Amino acid sequence: MDKNRLTIIIPVYNAEDYLSRCLDSVLDQDMDSYEVILVDDGSTDSSPLICDRYSATDPRFRTIHKPNGGVSSARNAGLNLAKGEYVMFVDSDDALAPGALQSMISCLNGEDFLVGGFIEYIGDIPHRNVAPDASVSYSGDALADFFEANVRRNCEMLDAPWAKMYRRKALGNLRFNETLSYAEDKLFVFEFLASCQSIMTCPETVYNYYLRPGSLGSDIRSDRHLSQLHAFLPLYAGLLQKLSLRFPSSIKVASLYHRDLVGRYICRVLNILATRRTQYCNKEFIGSLYELMRADGNSGVFSVRMGQTVNMMLFKIGSPAFTESVYRFTSGLVSCFKKNK
Repeated sequence: MDKNRLTIIIPVYNAEDYLSRCLDSVLDQDMDSYEVILVDDGSTDSSPLICDRYSATDPRFRTIHKPNGGVSSARNAGLNLAKGEYVMFVDSDDALAPGALQSMISCLNGEDFLVGGFIEYIGDIPHRNVAPDASVSYSGDALADFFEANVRRNCEMLDAPWAKMYRRKALGNLRFNETLSYAEDKLFVFEFLASCQSIMTCPETVYNYYLRPGSLGSDIRSDRHLSQLHAFLPLYAGLLQKLSLRFPSSIKVASLYHRDLVGRYICRVLNILATRRTQYCNKEFIGSLYELMRADGNSGVFSVRMGQTVNMMLFKIGSPAFTESVYRFTSGLVSCFKKNK
C-alpha cells in the first residue's frame, strides 16, 4: 500500500486517560503505510504532550495545535491537511481493532466509501457488535439496496464517521457542520452517502467504540442540548428527503425511519421541557416545533397552555409507545409553561 493512500485523522481534546491506548492501536496495525494527523483542539490536560511525543518518535504522526473549536472543527482541520487517497476518523478515546487497516484495505476495490463493523463497549465491557453481513460492493441502482438495508437496521452503522474510509476526492468540499454539537457526525455521513457513487461493506470488526459511563446522558437536559436538538432535526429531515429522492425505491422505508426519529425527538424535547424550566419553554419554540411536525403530515392531537393561549399541536404518532409518551409528559409540560408565564 502506498504511503499516500490513507490519512487517519484523530481529534484530541482532554483525552489523556485514553489517548495512548488509541495511538498504540494505530501503531499495532499490521501495515504501516499511512499518515496520522493528530489535531489537539485546545486541550488543557497532558494530551498535547502525548501527541507531541508520538509525533517526535514516529514520522508518520503529525500534530497540529489549535484553539478549542469543537470536534467538528478539529476533524475539518485534519481534512484540510489530509494527503491520503482515503481518509478515516478515529476518536481519541476509542481504538482500532487489531488488523483493522489491512481488513479494510483488502476489501476496497476503488469504491468511494467503505463501511466496517465495530464493537460497542460500556466501560471495558463489550456491549454489542454491529457489522455488515458480508463484503459487498454497491454502485448504480444497487446503492438503494445499501441505503434501505441500513435504514431497516435503524442506521446503526451510519451514526458516526468512524469505522469507515472515505475517498478524499469523493468528499470534495464536504465538511462537518461546526455550528452543531449534536449528531453533526450523522449529518456528515448521510451527506456523503447522498453524493458518493460506490460503497463497499467490510464484515470484519475494525473499530472499538467506548462509551464511558460517566459521560452517558451528560448535558442531556441543558438549554444547549435542547437548542442543538431543535437545530438538528430539520437539517436531518431535509437530508433524508434528498436521499429518498436519490433512492426512490426506498422512500417508504425512509419515511418510516423518519417517523420514528421524529417521535423520539419529540419525546426527548418534551422530557427536557417537562423536567426543567428553560428559555425555550415559550410560544415561539413550540410553534416552530408544531410547524415542523405539521409539514411532515402528522396526526394525533394534544394541547398545552402557554399563558392564556391554548395551542392545538398536531404530531405524527409513529407508534402507541410514542402516543403514551406524549400524554405522559403533557402534565409536566403544562406545569412548566405556567411557571414561564
